[in-house]
Amino acid sequence: MATLNNTFRRPASASTVATNWSQNTSVSVGHNVSNRHIPIIKGDVNFVNASSTTKPDSEDAVPSHYIKEVLAHLSQSPIDEVDNEDALEFVYDLFYMHSPLNQDDSRIARLLIESDYCLKVHQFLIEFMKNGIYANPSIRRSTQFILYTLWNFSGTCIEFRIHLSTLQYFIQFLLINFLEYLKNLKSEPLYTSLTENLIQAIISIMHNLTINVNHLNKEQTFHIIEQLLVEQKPNKTNERFRITLLLCLINLNAQQAYENYNTYQTTFKTLFHFLKKIVQHEILMIQTGLSAWVLASAINKMPIDVVLMDGNRLYSFMVLFKRGMREEKLQACITLNRCIQNSTHAKQTIEKDIECWNSFQQFKVCLQEEQNI
Repeated sequence: MATLNNTFRRPASASTVATNWSQNTSVSVGHNVSNRHIPIIKGDVNFVNASSTTKPDSEDAVPSHYIKEVLAHLSQSPIDEVDNEDALEFVYDLFYMHSPLNQDDSRIARLLIESDYCLKVHQFLIEFMKNGIYANPSIRRSTQFILYTLWNFSGTCIEFRIHLSTLQYFIQFLLINFLEYLKNLKSEPLYTSLTENLIQAIISIMHNLTINVNHLNKEQTFHIIEQLLVEQKPNKTNERFRITLLLCLINLNAQQAYENYNTYQTTFKTLFHFLKKIVQHEILMIQTGLSAWVLASAINKMPIDVVLMDGNRLYSFMVLFKRGMREEKLQACITLNRCIQNSTHAKQTIEKDIECWNSFQQFKVCLQEEQNI
């Protein structure tokens, strides 16, 4: 492991990659990479690539046998092994080596599963918490590498999401023990910003897990996340965090989230405000990490009243339907169809937009095919 950093060339730094990707972002409403709907964020930067023009170069791929060697080292080494930080950073960097091509997420995620990566990093985090994650730079950095790796791969690989959700002890630790530990650290001014990022990472991991059928204790998870949302004072600095919490609640139990609409009313308004910004400006939400697909698919789990109560919300879905990529169009089509079935006024509004209405009639075929699968 002493030669870890010299054996394979290191990628460009995360900040450099983020800058390059944001400059090459598509003007689409959302991603044009069909298998990457879930935003991948490190700290305050959204590492979603929206360009599919580059052809993959197999020579740039890190061989599986080398990744296995690094993961085997992590699995077998004691917690205080001096090379662990390098190994954790290497695993973290794997995501950014391959993200521009969107080719290797599943391969690498499977290697993480096969090598019991989650089991090992669970042990690391327990020990880090005992020592204090800010006890020294190595522990701090290793904590970041672990949480951001879980955040990234739970965001891009369904197989990894489902695997992680089965590890009940680890999920309980993250959601209860480690989250409470971080909340108590927020009072330390020197580390407030980083601590908030780590809390965001844990909640974003949970959000990723809730997107698919999972093995979470839904009632307990809902209660913990709801309590955290209620504790938040609405302001600009925590908008992304509050929306991520709300998305978790919707995915866990949409009906219960709807029944408590008044409790989360401010956050609901913020969610629809961001959707409006995305579709009007035709951007990826690089700074917030929220995409049109993520928001629309969650909203479609709710009773349609949340859209019909405000004409601007219906309009946002009409614009998304006209401008979005296929998966975004599909979500928007589902919304428009539900609006038409439940509101004469909504039907009339959509009919007045000839382009939208004609396209809707054609796209409904795709909607029916999708629902029949």
